[in-house]
Amino acid sequence: MKIYLAAFGSRGDNEPFRALAAEADAAGHEVYFAHTSDLAPDPGALYRELELPGSVENIIAEQGVSVVRALLNYRSVMRPLLEGVWDATTQQILDLRPDVVVYHPKVMTAALAAHAVGALAAEVDIVPTMTPTVEFPPAGIPSGIPRSWNKAAYSLVRAGVSSFASTLRKRADDLGVIRVESDLVLCPVSPTLVPHPSDWPDFAHVTGQWHRASEDDLDPGLESFLREGPILYAGFGSMRDSRGQARAEAVVKAARSLGMKTLLVTGWGGLVPSAEHDQASDVLVRRAVPHPAVLPRVAVGIHHGGAGTTHAFVRAGTPSIIMPFLADQPWWGARLSSLGLSSKPLSRAATRPSVIAKSIKEALSKRDQVERAAATMAQEDGAGVALTIIERAEAGVSPLRPA
Repeated sequence: MKIYLAAFGSRGDNEPFRALAAEADAAGHEVYFAHTSDLAPDPGALYRELELPGSVENIIAEQGVSVVRALLNYRSVMRPLLEGVWDATTQQILDLRPDVVVYHPKVMTAALAAHAVGALAAEVDIVPTMTPTVEFPPAGIPSGIPRSWNKAAYSLVRAGVSSFASTLRKRADDLGVIRVESDLVLCPVSPTLVPHPSDWPDFAHVTGQWHRASEDDLDPGLESFLREGPILYAGFGSMRDSRGQARAEAVVKAARSLGMKTLLVTGWGGLVPSAEHDQASDVLVRRAVPHPAVLPRVAVGIHHGGAGTTHAFVRAGTPSIIMPFLADQPWWGARLSSLGLSSKPLSRAATRPSVIAKSIKEALSKRDQVERAAATMAQEDGAGVALTIIERAEAGVSPLRPA
């Protein structure tokens, strides 16, 4: 079976696709994985990687994660990036003629191209956003709404997508296809954190998270730093705003007040260390670290609440504090807190060391619950489950309806 995967976004959006690509390749399928430069090529990959134009990291470096600024610059910045990705993926699908197209929701033209070549179209909901359920609101909608409003809240998400309806219809006409919907919806999250909703249709699946075991070696400085704790991990992935320096200072002071060292992982700019941090013996600065190798060795973490990082902390059995910035991050913060797996979410404006220290102590009290969740999550094989669903669907075994 020939499988084409198209990812778009930050590392957290890309890594699940890489895990599924590796799983499908190991199963003997012919695999093509298309992504932007936001994900570095994997020199050990046996599947083929294809380049998509543009970079989300470059846009965030220029304008941060301000929603207002993003809206103001949408037509001049984000729309051209999206259209470049749509054009490139469409051409790649038409050229390759795969049997299955697996795509990120922002690559919303992928289903059209898939149907144009007779391929199965599988949309990947990185978090539950598009398929309505009464059990929880969609990621991105403020938590705390009445349960009776949950299902209706998904119409707000679909209203946003509908703004692209005319563009999609024109592209469908150009390709000579009728259907714009996907055949499958795959949600690569852990059922330990988000059980499969009982009212989901048969084409939608919570599979378990798609991730790969880490084989990364730690650099000597990091290895030495991790040998003696306790250590607070602080990292905000692809997030960036004007508080990076104040946030780094407050996090280090909070850790010191509790007798902890700090591993500052700067990412795309959510933390900006000072010269003092670079020289301090109780602080280590890195741009990125391999989560599977590092998180089991720290006492607690503070992070933005991206889906990948959230899963990585629970899988490691390490308690954490979520400081959400945007999108699905508040949703994950509320969900983990309600499950007793993290402290209450912190505002990203919080720069008082005493406030952060209080949250650290609250998170540390959740260790037993997090370790139990980690033991359950260890039994899951998300990428394997997803591949089985895809194989059965392509063979016409699973019942399908348009999403």
